[in-house]
Amino acid sequence: MTKVLKKATLIDGTGREPIENAVILLDGEKISAVGQEGEVTQPPGEVIDLAGKTVLPGLINAHDHLTWRRSYGSFGERAVGQPAAKLLIRGVSQALIALAEGNTTVRDLAAKEKTNIALKRAVEQGIILGPRIVTCGEPISMTGGHGDSIFGGVDGADAVRKVAREQLRAGADLVKVMASGGFVSQGIDQPTSLQLTVEEMRAAFEEAHKVGRKTTTHAHPPISIKAAIEAGVDCIEHGGLLDDETAELMASKGIFLVPTLSASLVTAQHGLEMGRPQWLVDVCKESVDSRMENYRKAVRAGVKLVAGVDSVGDVAGELEFLMQGGLTAMEAIQAATKTAAECLDMSDAIGTVEVGKLADLVVIDGDPLADITTLRNVKMIMKGGVIYNPDDLRSSLGPALTRWVVG
Repeated sequence: MTKVLKKATLIDGTGREPIENAVILLDGEKISAVGQEGEVTQPPGEVIDLAGKTVLPGLINAHDHLTWRRSYGSFGERAVGQPAAKLLIRGVSQALIALAEGNTTVRDLAAKEKTNIALKRAVEQGIILGPRIVTCGEPISMTGGHGDSIFGGVDGADAVRKVAREQLRAGADLVKVMASGGFVSQGIDQPTSLQLTVEEMRAAFEEAHKVGRKTTTHAHPPISIKAAIEAGVDCIEHGGLLDDETAELMASKGIFLVPTLSASLVTAQHGLEMGRPQWLVDVCKESVDSRMENYRKAVRAGVKLVAGVDSVGDVAGELEFLMQGGLTAMEAIQAATKTAAECLDMSDAIGTVEVGKLADLVVIDGDPLADITTLRNVKMIMKGGVIYNPDDLRSSLGPALTRWVVG
């Protein structure tokens, strides 16, 4: 049956000015017409009056970790030391929260024992409710490198190539490698270090590209970002130590950046109450100013910016951080819609409200162009033409999770 959504203000994700008194026609899971009232012929069907509401494309969180999202304690306590079965259960709950927040697509960039692939398939098969999940399975780390404590390490181009093939065979939608150390680690895993070599990364990226899949890498310092670009990467995660030269290189090559500002800034603000170790909170607090300034280098260079929150915060908060660094509200919204869809290589299906695309929509109270945090005022979610009530989704959550639903 045709659904007719009418009288809303539509921000369609393309960057065009909002459409007042918009009419959106849905035929099954797809959008069949979009325009102002009076311009669109309205056939018989279910009419949904959205007067006073704002409609946007379903939000895309391009960097998530559903299986250890919003969990308490150090990384060792909440991920490394947890059995995969328990992490998968958490992933089910986080999928509900993600959908309730208006995220109709999530890119999950690491999970123990490929539980994110199991989660993706459960959503696709209708076993559980959640956003559309795009995932790498497990990322590829060097021995002793970032992620080695939970995923194990591999060394040498041939070994990396084999692991990439195994991830793809298991059902990964993309390949992710660890090009540098990280801020959440201590010891030899330093954020300034180059880890996998160009040759190792190239082997992984070749395997993804030859079967039409995208690639990304965890990378903070310029040396690692440049090495990944030389190896053929499509996207950079974090880029916390980005410099002007490297930002300009990324822009010239069309490389996406998912800065995940929430990972540092939310931890700096709320890390202790989330059970994070004192040293990590201190590192995040000390790096807040430099983290934002390095992100601004990407903004100034014109790098294609994409919204992703990592494992804390929410998309509305991430967009607020992106705006603090120089994006307009419309540009920030596009970072979680149009540009994110391009990054995921899914712009033919999602990311904008246009004819022929999937009916992925979020309905909110308020004007996010005036106040981006109104994206938290979700009243209705539509994924592939199916309507979800956020309160109904949240009603299935256990009490241990409710405190982490926002922020």
